[in-house]
Amino acid sequence: MSTLPTAPKTAADTSNALPSPVLPADADDTELVRQWLAAKLAGGLGIRPNTAHQYALEGRRLLWFAQTTGRRLQQWDATHAQAYLALLLQPPAHAVGDTRTVDSPAWRPLRGPLSEASARQSALIARSFFGWLVKMAALRVNPFPALPRPRRARGPGSQQHFLELDHLRAVFDTIAARPTPAFWDRIKQARDRLVIALAFQTGLRASELAALRWGDFERRRGRHGPYWVVVIREAKGGDAQEVPCDNAMAEIARFRQVLGLSPEPRSTDTAAVIPAIPGGARKSTRPHDRLTLQRLLMRPVGTRQGVYGIVRQAFAEAADRLAPHDDAELADKLRCASTHWLRHTTATQLLRAGRLVTDVQRVLRHRDINTTRTYTHEALEDVAAAVAGGLALPEDWK
Repeated sequence: MSTLPTAPKTAADTSNALPSPVLPADADDTELVRQWLAAKLAGGLGIRPNTAHQYALEGRRLLWFAQTTGRRLQQWDATHAQAYLALLLQPPAHAVGDTRTVDSPAWRPLRGPLSEASARQSALIARSFFGWLVKMAALRVNPFPALPRPRRARGPGSQQHFLELDHLRAVFDTIAARPTPAFWDRIKQARDRLVIALAFQTGLRASELAALRWGDFERRRGRHGPYWVVVIREAKGGDAQEVPCDNAMAEIARFRQVLGLSPEPRSTDTAAVIPAIPGGARKSTRPHDRLTLQRLLMRPVGTRQGVYGIVRQAFAEAADRLAPHDDAELADKLRCASTHWLRHTTATQLLRAGRLVTDVQRVLRHRDINTTRTYTHEALEDVAAAVAGGLALPEDWK
């Protein structure tokens, strides 16, 4: 677990606080957050690693706000909760900075204003923390409001966060047009293309892409011939899952050959599929041999935020490239898009290509087939062509 900043103990009003019979009597805010996270992790049997990271980040944000305002967490009331939620949506300058260096005094809780969806997720996690304090009899009342469930259209075609093939073409063209004067520029160019291609051609989530190793790709034999699957070892829901990935194997071979590897992955290869690009002096030095290159590429991007950064950079570059050519609509959508839009695009394009909705459900690993049906974006003209003639009256009906 990452180091948590220490919030000060104060002697201010504690009207909402209770002497918990379960938690240590001298527990400060930092200890309360640690206990909460430990309960959530449940000795490795609780939440997934990616979710645990979100909870830990929210815990650090709460501690930062408590320290900044001088108000212990057990002293919060509805006013403090509302001020915290306002911070997420409209952070002041002193709350914005680098969210990664958690052990540094320069750490800040936000990189910028959160989207409405992200702020909602943060509010739910914060409410969970204070709800746990209530259960532990350390707090009388949860200061965070119960948020109403957002009403979203769930019928066929209701999912609108997807890209058209023109968007993807623009992204790939932009990556190909990048200047690559140095060796590592060319590696980064190839890696970024692979990230976009893999996300689209497999439908994997960003956290799943970040965790991929070459040994996760397996060649199987079936009654239709050999085929490839990728094994997701940290899938949503906790169980390992398998996804067919024949569509992506040409892109994988292309990237591996850039790295001087065999076109097909090997089960014994534990190297990361999405490597971090070396920085500093190493970035200006070309490896002397293939083994040195492989060693430098062993460090993975590792987090969904790393994958998100790669995708968002590519989308932003493509949008900037499109804008001067009167492609404002394409550019605007790319600026709004995120990594998860590529997963939505996978479903949308497969369904448009006539693949069975049950097959698409299996690829995306949706538990509810109605979730998959939200991606059926039939154009009205296609529906008109499909039903034309189906209800014609017989000629002998006079």
